[in-house]
Amino acid sequence: MPLIEIESFSYSYPGETQPVLREINLRIEPGAFVVIYGKSGSGKSTLGKALAGFLFQDEHPEYKGNILVNGQDMTKLPIFKACDYVAYVQQNPEDQFCTLTVVDEIAFGLENLCTEPNEIEERIDRVLEIVQGENLKNRDLATLSGGEKQKIAIASLLAHEPDVLILDEPTSNLDPIATKHVFETLHQIRENRNITVIIIEHKLSQLIPLEPDFYQLEEGKITPQKDIEFIKGGIPKSTLYPPVQLGARSQVSAEIVKLSKLTVNIEGKQILNQIDLDLKHGEFVALMGPNGSGKSSLLETIMGFHSLNSGICEVFDAPLSRKNTSALVQDIGYIFQNPDHQLFTQSVWNEATFTSANLSILNEDSMDRALEWLLKMGIGNRLEDHPQKLSYGEKRRLNLVAAMLHSPQLLLIDELLIGQDLENGHKWMFLLYDYTKYGGTVLLVNHHPDLTQCYCDRIVFLDHGSIILDQPIPKAFQALAALGYDTFLPSKIRGRVYA
Repeated sequence: MPLIEIESFSYSYPGETQPVLREINLRIEPGAFVVIYGKSGSGKSTLGKALAGFLFQDEHPEYKGNILVNGQDMTKLPIFKACDYVAYVQQNPEDQFCTLTVVDEIAFGLENLCTEPNEIEERIDRVLEIVQGENLKNRDLATLSGGEKQKIAIASLLAHEPDVLILDEPTSNLDPIATKHVFETLHQIRENRNITVIIIEHKLSQLIPLEPDFYQLEEGKITPQKDIEFIKGGIPKSTLYPPVQLGARSQVSAEIVKLSKLTVNIEGKQILNQIDLDLKHGEFVALMGPNGSGKSSLLETIMGFHSLNSGICEVFDAPLSRKNTSALVQDIGYIFQNPDHQLFTQSVWNEATFTSANLSILNEDSMDRALEWLLKMGIGNRLEDHPQKLSYGEKRRLNLVAAMLHSPQLLLIDELLIGQDLENGHKWMFLLYDYTKYGGTVLLVNHHPDLTQCYCDRIVFLDHGSIILDQPIPKAFQALAALGYDTFLPSKIRGRVYA
């Protein structure tokens, strides 16, 4: 008997005329290992929330059909009862945090279920080991990197030992090492404990060896996908965007950012150590490294968010200490790791034009360009919608338009590719590639070696707060292979390493 039965299920968000999910029919057996994939905005997260019972707490939810989990009608259960059957790890880990510390977060749900204290302690240790987060046990959540927060979000629900575990892009913030470990661990847990695991994911190449049941969600409809070659398929470069025309700038040197022996401590802990780094006009630089290695902190330091403990940071030929962060906005576009941290307005259009309007440079040409980009990014029909109505991946695209529209000389981007399918990943990487060819400079934190190989000029690799590699592609990947960072290699090179 199937553990999960979905029959002719359709769902529309309140106030929307078009359904997000259309006539979904799906049966999943106990102990199955399922992967649901599809383009950003195709309804994957909505389906996950429906299975977890999240969508039916409104007074008048707009849906048709049935969803049964272990015989229970999830459309009728209050959320506290639905959680007895299904645990749902949300796409944005901060959305599910209820406490301030790692230990309290993992213990929170167990305490509400009146679990014995000794059992809670044992489960905390066990799930932290599963996600390779033992070193995070005594940390405050606010001090964790995006990838570290994701580990704790997964651990907090693994601790419940649910019948069904749904994970919405559980590795989007994780480095390749942690990604591989999480996927393999989830597969092992499913085998050992007979838990049904459903993963909503774009990183399919590392899942294929685990032989899950693949389902593709497209325009609200779901179909099983058994053609592995189709799943492996990539999208080639294409000229999808017009050239980005940078505005006139004052004369500057070839180097726009110069860091020398830079050291940064945050809350008494050394985060960056003896950093030497130059960024020049027209470069597309990938900033890579394990979670917690200091990548986000390096971007934040260049933007002026952190004080230096020692060393030099020069931005546009002047010491950072002489510039206010607000004075850098004209020349630097910044995209945070969490898209919600920089959504300020009440509509998609106002968000896209927010910075340009504040700088008093919004004009007819820039408005035309904003509309063109929004249309090609698939959110041009959402101009009047509140940004929080967008999917996680759609928010990232909106962040990119808002950061680029005023034509800054430098883009600092923390994990643009979170929530993006491969096709969209190629689109946005090509847009940034094109941007650099017209004089812009991009420093992009990412965990996607295949796209890095296609579009970037060089890799700066951080580990434990220090730069251990700064080389052009392909020499950078050869060096990473020699250093043993196999999971950070593009798939073809990784295949040769493991051969």
